[in-house]
This record gives sequence, C-alpha cells and structure tokens, in this order.
Amino acid sequence: MRIGLRCAVACAVLASAASLSAAPAEKTAGTQILFLGTAGGPPLRFDRSEPSTLLTVNGRDYLIDCGIGTVRRLVEAGVQLPLIKTIFFTHLHADHDMGLADIMASDVFSRGPEGATDPIHIYGPPQTKELVDAAFRFVSVGIRPFAAANPFQYRSHGGVLVSPFVSHEIAHDGRFFTDDRIAVTAAENSHYVLIPATDRSRFKSYSYRIETPDGVIVFSGDTGPSGSISTIAKGADVLIAEVSYRDPQELDQTMSERAARNHLTAEQIASFHHHFTAEHLDAAEIGQLASTAGVKAVILYHYDPANKADQAAFVSGVRKYFSGPVFAPADLDRYCLKSGTVAACGSARRR
Repeated sequence: MRIGLRCAVACAVLASAASLSAAPAEKTAGTQILFLGTAGGPPLRFDRSEPSTLLTVNGRDYLIDCGIGTVRRLVEAGVQLPLIKTIFFTHLHADHDMGLADIMASDVFSRGPEGATDPIHIYGPPQTKELVDAAFRFVSVGIRPFAAANPFQYRSHGGVLVSPFVSHEIAHDGRFFTDDRIAVTAAENSHYVLIPATDRSRFKSYSYRIETPDGVIVFSGDTGPSGSISTIAKGADVLIAEVSYRDPQELDQTMSERAARNHLTAEQIASFHHHFTAEHLDAAEIGQLASTAGVKAVILYHYDPANKADQAAFVSGVRKYFSGPVFAPADLDRYCLKSGTVAACGSARRR
C-alpha cells in the first residue's frame, strides 16, 4: 500500500510540475508567429536557440522545425506542449531536428493517460519516420521506470510504450496538409544541391507556403538561390527567410577564422565556401528574392548577429533590393498577421 501511495504521489508531483512549467499562454483569434529559435547551428549560442517557429492560427498551434532549445523557449513563452498536435520539418539537418526528443519526452510526461490516444502528427521529408521512431525509442528508455511504477499513467502494449507520434513523409512538391485553419504546400529547394544526384531521393529540403485566414506565410527553410523558392513565395504576405551570412565579406572573414581555428586545408575551405554560396542565402539575395516574388514583408531568422548594429546591417542588406518591411527578430519575438499585414506584437518572454 505504501509503495502504491508513493507511486501515486510521485506521479502527481510530476504531472503538477509539468503543468506549472508549461502554464498556458493566452490564446487569441488571428494568426501569430512566435520565434522560438532564430540561430542556425552548430555551434550553440548563449542567447539564441536553434531554428524553431510556432505558428498559431485562431488558437491552434503548429510547430515548424525544432532545434536544440525549443522546449525551453516553449516553457518561457508559457505554451502547453500537449496543445501542439502538428509539427512540420523543413529538412533533417541536426540544427533543425535535435530538439524533437525533448518535445516528445515533455509531451508524454505532461499529457497524462487521458491524452494517450490523441496523436501528434509529424510531417517532413524522407527519413522523417526513421527520425520519429528513433527519437521515441530514445526517450522511452527514461520513461520506462515511471511506467513500471505506475502502469496506469502510460499507454503500453506487451511491455512496450505506445508512441502517440505519427510520421508522414513528403515525397514530392505540392499541397500535403489541409485542416480547417491552414493549407500547406511544399516545394523542394536547393539546400541539398551539392549532394550527389544518386542520393538526392533520400535527402530532400523543403520550403513551405502556408495559407491562413489572415494571409500567406512562406518559410524558406534552409535554401540557396533557386527557382522553387521564388515560385512558392510569389505574392506571399510574409517571407520568413534564413540568412546564414550578411554579405560575401562576412563569409570570407568567417571562413578565414574557421580555417585558422580548425587548421583546414585549402580544399576544405573551398568546400565550406561553396556550401554557403550554393545552399544558403545572404541578405542581398533575400532582398532580390523578395522583390522578384512580390512579397509584402520579410522576417529574417537562422542568423547570429554580433550586436544590434550587426542586426541592423542584416536588415539594411535586404533593403538594398526590397522596399517592404524587414524584421530581424530575437528569440521569443512575436509577430501578428492581420488582413495580409504583419507587425511586431511584443515578446513572449516572461519577466
């Protein structure tokens, strides 16, 4: 009896802790974009988490990518993990997907037995199922002792925890998701253009066009200049664009510092340089893309400005070619989209 009581008390404490650590954020009508992580990786940064964005449409949450630090930012923003039922991966580079295991563990602990059959759907390129299955196996090792102590708290079959996560792999361009609030279209971009053609069927990177009642949002994901991103961004109200470096001068300086630090050969330096110019965007290229595609506003992410002046320089680089609004967010900055117009609407950081 005492053992059973201890188990019940321990599980109650865990549930209470999960509830307190993820106090519900205020849900409002309309479309909001919350930046949970704004820096690409590696390495990890002190003040910026890896790429992750929470899109909320009329109170329903959708997560786009989840790099390291995503769960911490969700807790800081007061977002309840059990309320996130849909996750989209643009591609499966580690800085965009390593936070998935944290999401899974936190969700399983906080949902309780009453939500055990309520699935979370995860969409992404080929190998998404492998990622999801492996991540759940990983977190299951740490959950098994709790399940053994209190089997009624967790759903299992034959002694194996039942995963509430359902994976969906996107095999080709086109619309792949629709519900009563959004419609999502994928277009393969050029982020993997340097991968040999024989392997390209296994590695795909997508840009997403998301239609909401308040306007159209395009997530570039990681990409180099390509016709597909220009096409999918056509006429969008908001282009959320990765900007991995400010300009060619910054790229050259970064390459020189990396070469000195890691003792790179000339061939290795050339390879890194080609990766950034062919498979990523700089500020000027984003400005040209936004102007050509006729988007209304640009929000930058996947960047790491050294200071406020450098942050402003990223914006200035885009504005050389694009006359619309350009925003350069920090983690937990929030933007509201209404009638096709986007504007900053405060930070979700709790003081």
